[in-house]
Amino acid sequence: MRKYFFIAIILSASWYTVSAQYRESQNLWHQLVWDDEKLNLFVDTRIDFQDLVNRHAEDGRSFRAQTFRIWLVGEIVPGIRYRVRHRLNKNGVILRDNYSGATDHAWLAFDIGRTWTITVGKQSVMIGTFENDYNGADVYQGSMVFNDFDGSLTGVNVAYKTGRQVFNFQVTNSDEPQFASEEYANKALAFNFLWVGDLFNETIRTRWGYGTFQHSRNKFYNWVTIGTQFNIGKTITEVDYYTGIRNMDYGYMLNTDTLGYRYVQDQSLSVRIEYDMGRWKPFIKGIWDKRFDKWFDSTAYRSLGIEAVAEFYPFTGERTRDLRFHACYGYKNTDFRGEFGNLRNAETHTFLIGTRWMFKAK
Repeated sequence: MRKYFFIAIILSASWYTVSAQYRESQNLWHQLVWDDEKLNLFVDTRIDFQDLVNRHAEDGRSFRAQTFRIWLVGEIVPGIRYRVRHRLNKNGVILRDNYSGATDHAWLAFDIGRTWTITVGKQSVMIGTFENDYNGADVYQGSMVFNDFDGSLTGVNVAYKTGRQVFNFQVTNSDEPQFASEEYANKALAFNFLWVGDLFNETIRTRWGYGTFQHSRNKFYNWVTIGTQFNIGKTITEVDYYTGIRNMDYGYMLNTDTLGYRYVQDQSLSVRIEYDMGRWKPFIKGIWDKRFDKWFDSTAYRSLGIEAVAEFYPFTGERTRDLRFHACYGYKNTDFRGEFGNLRNAETHTFLIGTRWMFKAK
């Protein structure tokens, strides 16, 4: 009996050794499942009840899933990270980069020492402004440029960190119709530079960028994007400005589908002021937009907008602290000019109430 007992012990020890070796030699997927630092699964959702009142157009009222996304985030080994972010409420066609249009992020980042990071894959476009840096679920009424700009492209970004400053240089595809000509869409590239700054111990923060998007072999569309944040006590003030040229079909603003793509210069300015009251975070935001049609050589329209938002974070637990409730009122007035000066102003009032939660599913 004792002999069988020792045999059982030997077999158990052997199995433990083999099992440990097997576990160490598993493929990457099994390592990700076992190690929570390597695989983090997040569900990102925002649901609103929205009431839209148009002065001279049809009103709208509905419950809407503003955001419904899955995130996969982790660090494979120290210094090598990844992120995948995919929208579940968007139909995505396969683009030039062979990714779905519903995939916002699919990248790997490699740290080289403490100062350099190289990011490869589908990623956020390195343009400036703080508005552009927000998760889309946290923007209620965006500026014209924010709403129309394709914020995810495939390429490579090189970041250099020195002290509290980070300098980014990025090269990506540029096949969007607003930038690339139809004949050059499969060749066009974009080049972006972004300074993410921290001055006076975060009293002033910057997101200043310059980008040039290829239209044809010898023609580029240039953009300047400047975002500055001021932190004084519990008050956060952000001033963002965009200006640049592109091709846009803005027929939806005129209730026509015959306009086609026009050569325009766009500008947007926004000011956002937030006061941090702990669980309550109210803010107001003002927006000014201007579209100048370079073919008509006149301003097509100008818009003024304002919104007031109250966000409430009722929970403090680790898994529920990002759960919020919010209410928003937004007003926008569009004044048509030049070739469209005979059109009446467009005026909209937006009321919404909803909830947003980005929670860790694994």
